[in-house]
Amino acid sequence: MTFMDEHVLERPSTMEHTLSAMNKRVEALTETMERVAANNFIDHTMIETLTESLESAGVNLANLESEWQKRIDSRLTENEEVDRLGSRMEQIVDFYRGSERKQFTLWVERAFDLLVSDRTEESLTSLESAFKHDPSNYELGMLLAEVFFQAKQFLSAGQCLTRVLEAKPDHFEATLLMGLLEKRNGNRHAARQLLEAAVGMRDESASAHDTLGSLFLDHGNRKQALEHLKRALELHPSATIHFMLSAIYYEGAKHRRAIDHLKLATQLDPDYGEAFYQMGLLCLEMNWRRKAKECFRNARRINPREQRYHQDMRGFSEYHVPPDELGGLVRDKLRLTGCGTKRSR
Repeated sequence: MTFMDEHVLERPSTMEHTLSAMNKRVEALTETMERVAANNFIDHTMIETLTESLESAGVNLANLESEWQKRIDSRLTENEEVDRLGSRMEQIVDFYRGSERKQFTLWVERAFDLLVSDRTEESLTSLESAFKHDPSNYELGMLLAEVFFQAKQFLSAGQCLTRVLEAKPDHFEATLLMGLLEKRNGNRHAARQLLEAAVGMRDESASAHDTLGSLFLDHGNRKQALEHLKRALELHPSATIHFMLSAIYYEGAKHRRAIDHLKLATQLDPDYGEAFYQMGLLCLEMNWRRKAKECFRNARRINPREQRYHQDMRGFSEYHVPPDELGGLVRDKLRLTGCGTKRSR
């Protein structure tokens, strides 16, 4: 037999081996799909049985599907936030240029575990140790500032942000968060400079526009406030932005437009008690007493401990967006630390 004959005979043998391997893979994949289908069938049957049993017991399941979907969405968001935070931690370790990478990595990994476990303040010890070891790591400094901000340790947050901006003056998130801190500290000029710089760096950022708009609103500059808040609303609809816009229209004696924005605020956030309360007061001014009572009832239902919500007839109150709420708005938009952030009103 010649070499060519052997080669020709080897080719069918190789093809047979390849086909055999492919068949095994297809069979394995088919078995996997059958197992998944069987599990789905079993799970679906169990859910049907459980649902029928609860309905037979008189349990109202009208909102079961919507609550189930909310839970799924919440879990997906949590997973996305964990992945995002993990990516940031990897970037922080990659930036490290010191000689003790192992110890530095342990601090960062410990902080990640604590943040994911919603133990935000406990993570500060590990983050501070890492930052002292690598003070030029501005991404680590930014994360530490965010955690300080979240823990309401605003002075420490500002110190971290100062160091971040010294290392990287064009850092957008640091500029925006520093502007917010200066705003809450009452340093209007510094806040305006920082927030305008943030808008200049990233005009497509809703959080930069709404924070700057709220600064103008606080100081009675309705025209510029309206400009930035409308831009923010185009970029990212938000209940808080609608609330601030309602304040502008109220001050301009445009009550119906103010009420329209308050309605939109409560549609975006059904637990926005302050929006319901202010809408009730506005409805009183319009002499829509039935609607006003409904709004006050909603406000009290959402936050029964708020004494103002039990004083329906005291007249329209001044609009005010608390700094912590605006901070929550910025966190939501920027997804700063991502984990351990619990929003409250």
